[in-house]
Amino acid sequence: MATPVTGTPEGPVGGASKPRWTRLASLALVLVALGPLLMFAAGLLWGLDVSEDAVFFLGAAAVALIGALVVARFGTWAKVVGIVTAVLSGGALFWTAFGLASPTSFFDFMPGLLVLPGAITAIVACIAALVAGRRGHATTRPERGERTAIRAVLSIVVIAALATAVLTFTGGSDAAGSGDVEVVASDFEFEPGTFQVAAGESILVRNDDPFLHTFTVDDLDIDESLNPGSEVLIEVPEGGGSYTFYCRPHTFEPDDPSEDDMAGELTVQ
Repeated sequence: MATPVTGTPEGPVGGASKPRWTRLASLALVLVALGPLLMFAAGLLWGLDVSEDAVFFLGAAAVALIGALVVARFGTWAKVVGIVTAVLSGGALFWTAFGLASPTSFFDFMPGLLVLPGAITAIVACIAALVAGRRGHATTRPERGERTAIRAVLSIVVIAALATAVLTFTGGSDAAGSGDVEVVASDFEFEPGTFQVAAGESILVRNDDPFLHTFTVDDLDIDESLNPGSEVLIEVPEGGGSYTFYCRPHTFEPDDPSEDDMAGELTVQ
């Protein structure tokens, strides 16, 4: 068993030695940063318009990465900064947790796994590092519980990433036949956004985005989930009139959608 290295809690301890749990806290903040970076990268790779979201996603990632560096480099005050950073990052990106319900969508599920769990881990590890620093418990490398925790976190992330990647990139499905109307979900919009269809006809809905979408019409009891690259054939039931269709994860107010919501209007003849 290695002998702990004792140092002052106010700065770097004994050169390369750090209070226990510091490395886990820093790693957790790096994982938090990976969440928004993954989503931004998905937008770039799929050719989506990310200009309006670039500042938010890149800024959130930068804050978490800077927090990770500060926690790793400095002493007591840095652990407090790490806690604040984790709280702010988790609060700003709390909605990524909804992606945990979509393991067949890599760019929904992985940010959900990285951001809030990472923020919680960072907070707990920073508190543990504060306690260890006060007690003079410092090591030159992760030992015992911290080493086990780091291995466990990395293993979970890698295994989850591989599993959801396989499910995502093998889960695209082709609908049988073609629809009387074709609707494409792309760049968080439906195209066309307004169309007419007769009762008994069919709508072919395709998801060209790297994120999960739904095609939902509450008044017609239609609610179909579309994983990335998948499509679904929907038969239009009886019931003439105009109806709002929308994507549940990306529409704030289905009853009165705004221009920022992923919604449109269909007329059943």
